[in-house]
Amino acid sequence: MKPESLAVIDIECEPIDTSEPETEENWYTAQQMMSLLKLSKADLQKSISKLQSIYGLNLATLRRGAARATEYSQLALDAAKLLNAGKLTQLRQLVEKAPAAPALPTATAIVFVEQHHQIAQTASTVADDNLSQIASFKSGLLKNYRELGRAVGKQAAAELRLGFTEEVKAALADLQES
Repeated sequence: MKPESLAVIDIECEPIDTSEPETEENWYTAQQMMSLLKLSKADLQKSISKLQSIYGLNLATLRRGAARATEYSQLALDAAKLLNAGKLTQLRQLVEKAPAAPALPTATAIVFVEQHHQIAQTASTVADDNLSQIASFKSGLLKNYRELGRAVGKQAAAELRLGFTEEVKAALADLQES
């Protein structure tokens, strides 16, 4: 019987869905946000994007949900109002008071990686075999080119000698006739 070995690693993971209690903050649908801000959908998206990229607000503090279930926070509403009104000083003050991104609780998990390790070893062996085969093909190809070069060189030398001797012979014949 073969002894069994298990490789175990410790990793950090993040929860996908949490059931944390909701804060007392107001949340607005996209339609409500567009109505309150008097913006089109594209303009609302641009405002949220600017709040993220320029002012460094975390997306998780601005909105939650996805697609048609997206809801925007009170902070997103207030910040977008100030941004669209051009009140950048007040917006900076609001951003400085904004809460940091919500910290996700970290958890650990045990992952068994023996099968993945075996797959990686097999792939490594196949890659090594392929590399040695490529080196062998390259060596054979270079040998064939050298042999071809020698054969063509010999043929060229023979043609050169033949041409040289024929020309010398012709020149000598011309000298004898004169």
